[in-house]
Amino acid sequence: MRTHGRKNGFVTTGQEARLLHWLPKIGLPKEKKLLDAGLPDDAPIIMEIGFGNGDFLVHLATTHPDWLLVGVEIYLPGVAKAVGRLDDAGVIERCRITQLPAQFVLTHQVEEAQLDGIFINHPDPWPKARHHKRRIIQKDFAELMVTRLKPGGFIKLASDKADLAEWMRDILDATPGLENVAGIGRFIERDADRPQTKFEQRGIKAGRISQFLHYVKV
Repeated sequence: MRTHGRKNGFVTTGQEARLLHWLPKIGLPKEKKLLDAGLPDDAPIIMEIGFGNGDFLVHLATTHPDWLLVGVEIYLPGVAKAVGRLDDAGVIERCRITQLPAQFVLTHQVEEAQLDGIFINHPDPWPKARHHKRRIIQKDFAELMVTRLKPGGFIKLASDKADLAEWMRDILDATPGLENVAGIGRFIERDADRPQTKFEQRGIKAGRISQFLHYVKV
């Protein structure tokens, strides 16, 4: 499967040691399904697609101790940082981590109606028009996410790029089975407990304001 974005980078010796220790326990290799990942049956399963350095994943794990988390990130140094931060926070055993593309994970490793929620924070905007097809939110991907959500499950998104926020809104507003909590064509207010991620802080320094979307599967 063809993917776009950063895939390589530097991992320190200490980070490598943590990866070697934890990934056999919490990693989700391509031949393994989430159903076989040793997660309890009675807890909500929440996925973050593109978790970067893991800050938001740690926030979710610490503020929602009843949630089981699945982190999807193709950038290896981000995976390494996230594993270290989850380990330091003492929440890593409630997480499953994969470096596979999100479309592969949802198609081959997640069952229908298995997830209770999906977060996508500040995805790559691919600003040039000829690259818009590389944006993660596309019609087919939106429809795929809906099939993997339980009824009442949510999709929450954030972006500090206005054209990308509108792009995601327009596609998801038109996706069967989803309801925009704020109303068609509208954005929600920021969640009161939402932390500022590294990418959001960069946007603020550049004078950009983040916009937020919240959808529920009906």
